[in-house]
Amino acid sequence: MGRGKTLNAGYEAFFDALLERRLVLGQTLTQDELCAVLGVSLSPMREAITLLESEGLLSVRRRIGITIFYPDVKLVRDTFQLRGFLEREGLRRFTRLAPEGWVKRSRKAHKDIIAFVEKVDDEHEYRQPVKALEAEFHGAFVGAFDNAEVALIYARLQRKMYLLRLLNEEAVGTASTVQAMREHLAIVDAVDRRQPDEAVDALDRHLKGVLHRTLG
Repeated sequence: MGRGKTLNAGYEAFFDALLERRLVLGQTLTQDELCAVLGVSLSPMREAITLLESEGLLSVRRRIGITIFYPDVKLVRDTFQLRGFLEREGLRRFTRLAPEGWVKRSRKAHKDIIAFVEKVDDEHEYRQPVKALEAEFHGAFVGAFDNAEVALIYARLQRKMYLLRLLNEEAVGTASTVQAMREHLAIVDAVDRRQPDEAVDALDRHLKGVLHRTLG
C-alpha cells in the first residue's frame, strides 16, 4: 500500500471512529491505544497524527498522551461563521449558474432521503447517505468559486462541522436530520427561482438551525 493511501486510511479511520462512538471528543489515550481502536499500524498512524494535529483535531503531550479536541462554544461559533462566509458567496454565484437539471435532481434526492430517514429511524442506517448528500449539496455552492485553495479549506471545515454535531446526539437524530433536509429544500426552491438573496436567506436560516441543534 502506498504512503499516501496509508495516511489517508488512518485519517479517515479517525473520523469514522468518532462517528461510530469508538472514540469520543475530549478523550485522552496513548498512541498504541489509538492504533488499536483505528486498526492502523504505528508508522502510518504517526503520519496521520501529525496531519490531525495540524488541523487542530487532536493534541499530543509527552507523558500524558493524545487528546482529541473538545470544542467550546467559541470554536463552534467561529467554525459556523467561517462556513457561512464561504457558502453565502458561493451560493450567490451558484444560484446564477446552477446547471440545468440540478434543481430537479436535488429535490428528488432530498425527498428520497427524508422518506428513508423517517422509515429507518436509525442514525447508524442513514448517517452515510445523509452525510454524502450534505457534502454534495453544500459542496456545490463552494464549487462555484472554482478555486482549489478554497475547496481545500472547505473540505477540512466540512469534516470538522460534522464532528461538532457529536456534542449533541439529538443534532443527528431523525427529527433534526429531517428538519435540516427540509431547510435544504427551501434553498433549492430559491435557486429554482434564480433568486440569490432568497437563497442566502434560506441558507442563513439553515445554518442558524444547525447551530441551535448543535448547541442544544
